[in-house]
Amino acid sequence: MATKAELEAELAQLRAELARRDADVKSESPVEEITTARQALDAEGEDSTSFENDIKEILADLEELPHKQPLLFALGALTVGYLIGRMK
Repeated sequence: MATKAELEAELAQLRAELARRDADVKSESPVEEITTARQALDAEGEDSTSFENDIKEILADLEELPHKQPLLFALGALTVGYLIGRMK
């Protein structure tokens, strides 16, 4: 178990790190902030494109399923119908 002195020392260290981080954030110029924000938006755009590609791939697989594995498709349709019928 940690002593009070150890905990206070750790708290002081964490406060110092927090103060340094806040100072770094405040020292950033508005141009750097805008650049950082644009980079974040660009990264999100790449993720959404990847997400859209994943959705298209899943839909293509679902369209091929009845032709490739008709028994599995029929069982899945039966299960979904049963579950919908049991919902209240």
